[in-house]
Amino acid sequence: MYSFKKLKRSNNGFSLIELIMVFGVLSILGIVAFSRFLEVVRKAEKVIAANAISSIKIECESKNYLRGDLIYTPANLIGYAIDNEGINKCTGNEKFSLVSIIPKDLKNQPSFFYDFESGEISCIYEGSEATAFPECRKIPLSEREKQRCADIGDWSKAQKFLQAGHSYLDRDKDGVACEALGRKSNKPEIGEITIKGCYDGDTCTSSEGEKIRLACIDTPEIRGKRAKPNEAIAAKNFLNEKIKGKKVSIRRVTEDKYGRTVGELSFNGENLQELLVKEGHAEIYKKYSKPCKWAS
Repeated sequence: MYSFKKLKRSNNGFSLIELIMVFGVLSILGIVAFSRFLEVVRKAEKVIAANAISSIKIECESKNYLRGDLIYTPANLIGYAIDNEGINKCTGNEKFSLVSIIPKDLKNQPSFFYDFESGEISCIYEGSEATAFPECRKIPLSEREKQRCADIGDWSKAQKFLQAGHSYLDRDKDGVACEALGRKSNKPEIGEITIKGCYDGDTCTSSEGEKIRLACIDTPEIRGKRAKPNEAIAAKNFLNEKIKGKKVSIRRVTEDKYGRTVGELSFNGENLQELLVKEGHAEIYKKYSKPCKWAS
């Protein structure tokens, strides 16, 4: 009888402290398992995107060889999107001269770019360098070789190093690296150009084919997940009415990762970027507003 009562008392269940400990252990195991699951998903997304950009390259070069239409077939992606503005051209669209596959997770995943002209595929992380395609591994700051402007030798390359996180190359913190270096295009910082047309409210093309991203501002997108087509078209029309077919003044600030000139445009002495903001067609792009005195 004694042993039965003792056994009965021992089967009363777990104490509150024991239950808390069990749930704590299960929570930790769940977090570890979920983290590993996310890592597997990220790797799968990266592989699918890398295969997609490789397939686009093969398709574009095959069609070029056979003299077919230079239009590629969009791929089904997970965690990535083809940044094509609805135009699947091997040569890119009117805004960018690259086929771009961009991740939703810019911090942890690389973007992939295919340049039809050179046939090269490259990758880059936001604010960080990456190893060559197809590995595309983020290079930690501790492993990056410190660069010197004199060794870089080219202004455009210096801007790419700046975008990849080499902030020390921008000594005066104005958003431009190695300002003493000559630009690859040999175009002067200050000059005049004729505007052929503007693709949207912050991107224009000169009569000589120079693609210009208006500095320090951002206007609504015509297409994409965050598109505001009515506002975007209004900004585009406003800018075209002002300067399409006309000669404007330009101050070239830098060059972006797509090879476009980033610059300020003025017409009849009026700063067009500032005017777009004033008229409600654009907002100051705070992250990249340092080169413009009026925006700071």
